[in-house]
Parts: sequence; C-alpha cells; structure tokens
Amino acid sequence: MPSEYSSAANAYLDLDTAGAVRGMSHLGAPFVATAATAQLIAAEYLHTFADLLQIPQAALARLDRAPDPLPTGDPVEFRFAAEKPLGGLTTVAYDQTVLGLPIWEAGLAVQMRPADQQVLTAQSTAHRDVHVAKPSAAAAKRALQIDPRQLAGALGVGSDRTGGKQALPEIANRRLVVLQFSRAAVQRDPEPPVIGVAESAGVTDAAGDTYLPRLPLPPVPDSFVDGRHYVCVRVDFALPTAGFRQLHWVALLDVETLAALYLRPFVDDVTGLVFDIDPITTNGGPAPTATNTTLNPVRVAKTLEGLVAPVAGVQSLTGDNVTLSDVEAPTVAPPTETSGNNFDFDARTDNFAATNAYEHCDRFFRLADSMGFSRSGYFGGTTFPTPVDHRGLGGNVINAHCVGVSGGSGILQTTFALVDTTDTTNPLGIAADLRVALHELGGHGVLYNHVSSANFKFSHSAGDSIAVILADPETNAPDRFLSFPWAFTELPASSVRRHDRTPAAGWGYGGSIALNPFGSGDGGGYNNEQILSTTMFRIYRSIGGDSADLATRQFASRMTIYLILKAISTLTPATNPTSGEIFAGVLQTADADDWTSENITGGAYRKVIRWAFEQQGAFQRAGTATPNNNIGDPPTVDVYIDDGRAGEYQYQPVWWANQSIWNRRNPDNGTTHEEPIVGVTNYAYVTIKNRGFQTATGVTVQAYHADPNAGLAWPSEWEAMTTASLPAANVPANNAGSVTVGPFEWIPRHIGHECMFMLVSATGDESNVDHIKPGDSIPDWRLVPHDNNIGQRNVAPVSGGGTTGLVESFADRTFELRNPMGQTSRMTVEARLPELLSSRRWRLEFVNAGGAAFSLGAGQSRTVTMRIVEGAAFTAADVRAAADRTVHVLGRADGIVVGGMSYELDPDQLHPPCRHGGGHDCTGAAETLLDCLDLGCIDRGGAKVRRVRIRRITVDIDLEEGNC
Repeated sequence: MPSEYSSAANAYLDLDTAGAVRGMSHLGAPFVATAATAQLIAAEYLHTFADLLQIPQAALARLDRAPDPLPTGDPVEFRFAAEKPLGGLTTVAYDQTVLGLPIWEAGLAVQMRPADQQVLTAQSTAHRDVHVAKPSAAAAKRALQIDPRQLAGALGVGSDRTGGKQALPEIANRRLVVLQFSRAAVQRDPEPPVIGVAESAGVTDAAGDTYLPRLPLPPVPDSFVDGRHYVCVRVDFALPTAGFRQLHWVALLDVETLAALYLRPFVDDVTGLVFDIDPITTNGGPAPTATNTTLNPVRVAKTLEGLVAPVAGVQSLTGDNVTLSDVEAPTVAPPTETSGNNFDFDARTDNFAATNAYEHCDRFFRLADSMGFSRSGYFGGTTFPTPVDHRGLGGNVINAHCVGVSGGSGILQTTFALVDTTDTTNPLGIAADLRVALHELGGHGVLYNHVSSANFKFSHSAGDSIAVILADPETNAPDRFLSFPWAFTELPASSVRRHDRTPAAGWGYGGSIALNPFGSGDGGGYNNEQILSTTMFRIYRSIGGDSADLATRQFASRMTIYLILKAISTLTPATNPTSGEIFAGVLQTADADDWTSENITGGAYRKVIRWAFEQQGAFQRAGTATPNNNIGDPPTVDVYIDDGRAGEYQYQPVWWANQSIWNRRNPDNGTTHEEPIVGVTNYAYVTIKNRGFQTATGVTVQAYHADPNAGLAWPSEWEAMTTASLPAANVPANNAGSVTVGPFEWIPRHIGHECMFMLVSATGDESNVDHIKPGDSIPDWRLVPHDNNIGQRNVAPVSGGGTTGLVESFADRTFELRNPMGQTSRMTVEARLPELLSSRRWRLEFVNAGGAAFSLGAGQSRTVTMRIVEGAAFTAADVRAAADRTVHVLGRADGIVVGGMSYELDPDQLHPPCRHGGGHDCTGAAETLLDCLDLGCIDRGGAKVRRVRIRRITVDIDLEEGNC
C-alpha cells in the first residue's frame, strides 16, 4: 500500500490501489482539536479532513446516531459504533451505513489522546460507490424471523452424508446489515493440512481439501454480482460439526432469497512440572519423538498460580483465568490431585499436557494483566475462567485451536491436540509448547475480543509474533528464526513457519503472497503471518532484541508484545487492518501513548516501526508496479545524523558515539574533532543527510550539551548550547549529498569531555522529542538510537602515541553514572577494551566508592572514577594498524545499558591535551616572558599585555596599541 506525505494535512497518507486514503498518520504533528470529549474531537477531525477522505460532509451529519434496525431511505452515512478507551488512548469508531443499516466491516476509526485534545491517527475501510436496493418490509421482517429449520436449509445442513438427521442450528442473534458480495469469499479457503489421522479430525491430507470447518452451502445464484451490495440478515448461531461439540458461526443471508452469501466459523486454529517454553528453546532438545527418559529432565517446577481452593480435599486445575475442561472429543478428563500434592507427571502423558495447558494459558493472561490489560477491560467478550481442553480436536492430530463465542466477540474455549503422532499410546500433548498457546490466545483470542474475528484481514494473526518474541531472549534453539522449533517438526518443509522471510524471496508486502491474503496460495493466512512475524521480530531486534545483554533483550521482548496487544485494543470489527501499512500505523499509535504502569513515556519507537515494515516491502511509492519483490521506500523526507547505520534502525549497541558531530576550538570549519577546552567558547558542528526521496526543506538543527554522563534523560539533563539552533540548507534526497551545519558556540564546564547532542528536523520529518508532553522525560537509551533525527557524542580522544600518554589520559578521569529508571536499580560499570589493549593485558579499573557495582535510587547519580592499569607497551604504529582503537565504558541499570562513554586512541597524541582554559590571570607572566625574550620590536617602557591565548603550540601576546 503506497504512502505519501500531505503538506496540506501535515500527515502521512496510506493509499489503496485506487488512490483512496485508508490511513492518516499525524504522529509527527498531531491534529489539535478544540472540542472537549472524545466523540466531539473525532467529529471535528472528520469534518476537517472529509475532503481528503473523500467523504461528503453530509455523510457526517449524524455521527452521534446509531445504525437503524430496519431499512430506511437514508443515503450513505457514518453512524456511531463504539468508543474504546485504554490507557491514555481512545478509539472512536463509526459504521458506514446505507438505508440506515451498517455495511459489513466498513467504517471509520479515529485514535486520539482526549486529555490533550490530540488526534494521532485515523483509518478508513469505507466503501465507494455504494448502491443497494431497499428490500420490501415483508422480506426484511421474514429474514429477521428466520427459524432454525429455515436456517438449516439455507446452509445445506438438513441431513448428514448417510442420510441421518443433523442437529439444527441454535440461533443466538439476528440483525440486518449490507454486504458487498464476493463469490470467492463466501467461505474462506482451506488451511494447510494437519498431520495425523485425518478421519478423526474430519479433514483430509490432500492439497485443496477443506481443513477449516465448512458447511455444504447451496450454490449462490448467478443473479448475485461481485462487488454489488445486498441487504442481508446476519445470523449468529451455534452448530456442532466434526471435532466440535459446540462451534459458533456467523452467516449473512440475502433478505429476499435467503441465499447464503457469507459464512465464517469462529475458530482458528500448588506446583506442577511443565516445559517452560519448549524443550528446543529451553535446552536445545530433545525432539517430540523422544521418550520420557530424555523428555522428563527438561521439565521444570512451576507454581500453578490462581488455582481455586480444593473442594473436599481435591484440587482441580481450575483458576481465576482458565479451567481445564473436557469440551471436545476425544473424552480425556483433566487430572485432579489430593490437596497438598503437586501435579507432577511424566512428559508423555495426557495429565502432563493438562498441567502445561493450565500453566501456559494462565501465563498468557497474567502477562497481559501485568501489562495493564485487565480481563474485564481487554477481554470484555470472554467469560472467565475460560475453558481449556488439553486433548481435543477429535483425535490423534498435531494441532490446536481457539474457538469464539456467539458473534465472535470473545473466547469460548481453547483446545490442544498432540505434538507427536508416532507414539499415541504414550501421548505427548502440544499444550506442552508455550509457543502454541501464545499463538492461539495471543493471536486469535485477543482478536475475537476486538475485531470479532479470529484473523486480521491481511494476516492469519499476530500470534506467531508474540510467540517468537517472548521465547527469543533466553532461547537455546539452534535456529533462532524457526518459529516453532519443537512443535510441527512433522510438517513438510513447505509448511514450516519462519520469521526471517525476505521480500527478495517473495515474502514482501509488495509481493503476491501479501497482495492476496487468504487466497488460493495462502488459504489459512499463515504465509502472511510469517511476513508479519518477520516484521515484528525486526522491531524487537532493533529496540534491543539483538543485544548481547539478557536484560535488554527481555525489555525489548516485553515492549514489543505490549505494543502488539495495545495496537489490537484500538481496533474494531469495521477497522480490522487490510494491509501491513495500516497495521504499522496502528502500532505507531499504540506507541504514542504512555505506558503508565511501567513508567514508560510513549513515542520512542514510531520510526523503528515504520522502518521495519518498509524493510519488509511496505510503503512503496504510488505507481510502483505490483507484485514485486522489493523492499519499501523511505518516508518522503527523512533527515538524519549518521551514527553508522545510514539513517536506518538496525540494533545499535553504542549509540552515544555519533561521529557526525564534532567540536572545534576555533570557528574554522575544520572537520577533525578536537577535545573541548573548559571555560572558553568552543564550536560544534554536525553533518546531516536525507534518505527520503524528496529534497528536505525547512531544515533546522538544535544543539545541546551535558556533563560527562551515562544514563542521561531528555530533556531534564540537557542544556542548550549558546547557539541554540541554526537553519540549514536544503538537504538533497536519496543520500545524494550532505550538509554541514555550524558553528554552534558553547562553553563546556566540566573536564572529561561533555556530551554533545544534536537534533535535526525538517518539514514533514519531526523528531520524536517534539511530542513529549510537558513534565515527561525519556531516557536517552530509549530515545537516541530509535530516532535518526538525533545524534549524541560522548566520545573523547585519548593519547594513543605510546604507553605513558594513555596512562596519563585516564589518570583520575571521571564521568557521572545516573539511574534513569523509575525505581532503585543495581548499577554496574563495564569496560570494553579493544583487542589492541586487551591482548597486551591492559585493564581499566573503577576506584570510586562501590567500584563497578552499586545501587542508586531513581534519578540518582554517582561519580565513576577510572584508572587504567598498564600492560605491555604499544606504539603509535600499532594504534594506526588496529581495526578497533576505542575503549568503551558501559553503564547499566538492572542489566540494561543506559549509556556510556567512549575513548578513542589518537596515535598522533603523545600526551593528553590541555582540557581547561586556566584558572588565573596570565598577563603578568606574559609580560615577564616578553622581558625574557628581549624582542627588539617591543619597547617595554610601560607596555601592558591585554590578553593571552594558547592555540596549539603558538603563543600570541597582544599588546596595547602603539607599543610595537
């Protein structure tokens, strides 16, 4: 889906192939409304941008009114559907209506921060050129009174294959809607086959046969035309089918003929010993075909949280989140234990599967709750405890599924089968794989509650994304990018799911797979799920998942999963995303909100999100021929300060060493960094580039400095330079050139090389800091590496001309380590010396109180004092020949790198340079020096020295005029 910048709206627009606006992003410059309530803000916004959205103003006249239950004579309009607040964000959704009736899955949604009266994003799934005939009152009445027997006839389920009678559908709800008919979408294409005894599950293993539950619908009459709209009765009903004792469906029947035009099932696929994630992730093996001898040692003891108290001395697997229930065939009752006994079973038993089913499903709900997504607020359509069947799906198959309630607005039950069919006498359940549980509940379970469907419109779900991101930080799997390294190993290679798919191999958002979700080549949407999981895993990797530090990987994992769940909470059935670009916008909106329960200021990752989708082929320019195997295009304008990543967002472990920023001691436009002199005016410069495809205009650079410090936060720790900002020349597109901006005058106050911070912005490309609310702050470790508009330099040159000079450079050198976290943290300091020094047994010591490890309260800091311990000698030639010549000092808070200082060995520097401007008047000494020099051109009779300056090795002595 193409994306373009609109200067009129000051927003980025996502366009469909017809050029209609499907998404608007104001995250760079939020739309500020004058209205006070969420619905009034949304109405003001829609009226403002109606022309851009191609919506007549008249269609917005009754935004406060709900759709009608019966057909009227009203034209196409938008009517109020829902207001969904969560945290600081609120989504206001509207149904598109015609004849007063809602058009199926069509509408508008506006996301905002009502407290600030700011609109961030909007989406449109509105249909164009809607023309529909009004049905007769008698036909509408008859459709709304359809009974189970009539419905069975319309669905073709009057009798089974042997001529016996089937159960009649149980109708839960009826209402009138308008459907845009698609003959190819009456029933969804089949999913990939499961592996096992097909007959037991009511499936076959031949390509093209059905795998999702389907009904034998009568053929749709030829009189129905693709693309036209028809008034239908929506019927929510329950009907058992093979493998399901109860299954909820939705059918849309034409009101005049009762022909079934659309059909979907709401399904997709004390302590106890459990597998923590799965044996491959935790231990590197063994495989599911293994015996208890090798599987049992991988079990770990876990507290089964939330269990209800024993009844009559018997403990069951029922808690506040889930209850183990035998709701699907085959009949395998969940285990119970005598009060006080643990649920400890061999791995290859149904009871072990049940214990895992409880712990893994309960763990997901507790994860969501810990992030601020409560059961009542986030899972409003689900009744708790929700049933979980550890052995279902009809027989010996490798699969699992999550089934929706009537209307699809919540979870009815979650069911697991087997993970191995080679030994069904000693069954090993797929519930033992946490990744599978996360796919079902984190994928389909959450979608039911927000879009009344098991799937996105553009992808199977985000369940794989949540599963692989949660499992990655501590994985021992030999292949990090295999989405299910333990389960599904019996699947053919073509069905193996991965999260390292590339656009070049056809897995891009501009390729045939993504352009045809749920089409004949991707019936279940699993190929599109691999595109999405690859994209989400790229986000995770960028914000810390590729770190060498476990704590950073764990933070990145939790943060990315939070963004996925938060984004889904803003969706509605009418705004279920139809493309990766739309979902990217929803994720960016989720990021804009503060995560208050974690004390995390929002807005740090929107550019990373956009880049991750771009790298997967999204955001190609309008007019680009599709399908193609290209990556996407950058934003229209994307100015940046290069930190070595050319403006992109691969993980950057040392983000404070941006050498596109430098200092000069004189305003001479030199390009070599010089150590700042304390107490006198210095001059800073920066080079900027533009990876966007249009020339950057309206470019401005702001400049700041701070004490030598690791753990800085914006804006509280940064001070504007004397020259606070400068305009810049237009920056050429496509990295075709660079622009140097400066000099920025500033006066350093502290010896030890103060930190320098530059921020560039241009028309259409604002920095993330522009939208941090007053009173909020954001630590640099979350801000700087994730916004290419920002560059930070904490790099000081040290003597690299020989042994003595380096020792002198680190003599009592200090910096401040600050705790930017919201709680008391364990602080640690680590020195990483280049191989040039470490191989010669040099080392860096920390001689401050506490040495390299101590605790600090939130916002507190401590001076870290360093001393280098001399090793074997080296020469300037050794330094010149070294690939790495930088000493990095990393500061951590609770294991997360929050900042650092870097010291680059300069082979041309024999001794440390002067780093201060002197603390006393040197004019007397200069006069003495003149007397000593006995220069013939100077008559010392009464001459007075006006000023003394030191420039490199030259001494300038200025005399009063007329004395020489």
